[in-house]
Amino acid sequence: MGGVKAAVLGSPIAHSLSPALHRVGYAALGLTEWTYSRFELVADQLPDFVSGLDAQWRGLSLTMPLKVACLEVADQVTPLAARAGAGNTLVRTPQGWLADNTDIPGLVMALRPAWQGWSQAAILGAGATARSSVLALDALGVAEVNIYARNASRAAELIDWASAAAPSLQLNAHELSTWVGGNDPVVVSTLPAGAADSAGLARRTGLLFDAVYAGWPTPLARAANAAGMEVIGGIELLIAQAALQFELFTGQRPPELAMRAAAAAALSEKIVLVGFMGAGKTTVGRLLAGRLGMDFIDVDEAIVAATGRSVAEIFTESGEAGFRELEAATIADLLTGFPAVIALGGGALTNEAVRQSLAGHQVVLLDISLADALARVGSDAGRPMLARDDLTQLYASRQDAYHGVATAVVAAEAEPAVVAEAVFRAVRARG
Repeated sequence: MGGVKAAVLGSPIAHSLSPALHRVGYAALGLTEWTYSRFELVADQLPDFVSGLDAQWRGLSLTMPLKVACLEVADQVTPLAARAGAGNTLVRTPQGWLADNTDIPGLVMALRPAWQGWSQAAILGAGATARSSVLALDALGVAEVNIYARNASRAAELIDWASAAAPSLQLNAHELSTWVGGNDPVVVSTLPAGAADSAGLARRTGLLFDAVYAGWPTPLARAANAAGMEVIGGIELLIAQAALQFELFTGQRPPELAMRAAAAAALSEKIVLVGFMGAGKTTVGRLLAGRLGMDFIDVDEAIVAATGRSVAEIFTESGEAGFRELEAATIADLLTGFPAVIALGGGALTNEAVRQSLAGHQVVLLDISLADALARVGSDAGRPMLARDDLTQLYASRQDAYHGVATAVVAAEAEPAVVAEAVFRAVRARG
């Protein structure tokens, strides 16, 4: 297969928005030969993966836990990535793979439009993102940074690291809960949503950057906004670092408006139909999508269209494990794509990564008895799972997974139009 290839690597990777951002950039600039995929990898798998890439590969985006490991597989490392001790980008050059870090300039780009020349700032958290934040604040001219962290030893490690990486900065460590009483005009939160307690935050001016980009606005962002601070969300960093990577990979100026629109679409809540085969997910999904004015995508149909093979052929040639891997990758792309009603295959939820990726979306279980399901599908040769002799046990084993992810359950024995109307009401009630 020809063309030019790029991808995002990490673990977990199903939630990554990088494919959506880079692919829309390719489309906007007419780079039809470029493709961008995702691969689930941990650090000890990275050397073999990179060494196995052929000349078609141009760039790799690295997420956790690969940001340190990427420096070890690189042939060259930029001064910034070396200073940070971490990278998020590998670019193929005539001299080999070059490791770079676009997180740091990306954060500078995110903060600069609101920047007022402050000399003091706070960072909430002391992990890997805090290190990037230290270097970004240093680049913006900050002289003093207060580190607020729950783990005192990690804060001490961060300060020790910064003494060499950013020697002009003065860093001070404080307990996380005390940040609300500080007078820092800039607060950079590197913590997960809900981890920074904002109770008691007094009226104040200044700037808050919250690195979280999903589920916006976060509780921290709402509290800071109510207190009078200007708030910048993590989506700005996400777009900025991706735009810088895009230019490194392609050599072309990134279409940032298109990438911004793609990010907004990727973060939108999707409506996902789950259930056993024969529950009517495809038929109901088409009716529901028409009622909502949204696109409809059947995952099995998407796989067939992309591979040119039927589901039965994929099972025969690659086995169920091969099909499930392809299915999981397809679902990850759809859930980080444009708004749609999405119908999952009956066995998709056997994959833990798929179950986790459904968080934040509306998931409707079309509930049907095994007898009714089998009466509907009959002896459909296109359903390889019908050949199993343990269908009763299979049906029972999947119920916990279905109910575990469902945000609504709708009985599916009625006519499709009736079921679709019930799903419509359930979706509207929640949304």
